[in-house]
Amino acid sequence: MSKLRAITPIQPIREAVYEQLKNAVLTGAYEVGERLLERDLAERLQVSRTPVREALRRLESEGLLEALPRQGLIVKEYSDDDIREIYMIREALECLAAEFAAIKATEGDIKLLESLVEEMDRLDDESGSEEALRVHRNFSEAYNRASHMSTLVRLIESLKDQVARFRNVSLSSSQRRKEARDEHRELLDALRRRDPKRASELTHIHIHNALMAYFNSKQESGGEFKAG
Repeated sequence: MSKLRAITPIQPIREAVYEQLKNAVLTGAYEVGERLLERDLAERLQVSRTPVREALRRLESEGLLEALPRQGLIVKEYSDDDIREIYMIREALECLAAEFAAIKATEGDIKLLESLVEEMDRLDDESGSEEALRVHRNFSEAYNRASHMSTLVRLIESLKDQVARFRNVSLSSSQRRKEARDEHRELLDALRRRDPKRASELTHIHIHNALMAYFNSKQESGGEFKAG
């Protein structure tokens, strides 16, 4: 299967190129350490090299790619310490978002989260598909947005992008998805009760459990696991 498809003029070219390349990296279409060549990417996407160059720079600034001497841009590899550090920062920011969500969430925010929990129940019972993982991610994003703190949400999403491949692994087992679903349900209850302290405590537990689930998966695979 081709990693990329030709760009069509549905959205601005530079944004379309950026979104395609970002999605390819986050979903593991390109392996850790794989080199991304501007010329080859432009040919595959059937665009000029300028929007490809801009997209690659953005992805490098976001921590998804890194430039190595005599190699150019490659998909960045994260050490265990890198992953722990990112999760620690995420925890601090998401606990803050949870506190404000418990205070500022609208009825619309709560109804959206309720619908996502219902969808989560249905999908988790039916399969372990990518769609189920998507709904879990959507709940997390919607919960953060319920804080109505746009700068904070942008910072959180940037950190999540850096470890998106590892987040998928943390939800790869049915047992972990069930645990995460229960955690989400408790988070929703804290929002309904307008309890900032409880929302923050539950967020701390949820992110810690997600990190432990990733490392458990890695250990079970003999430390040879590659996300993506």
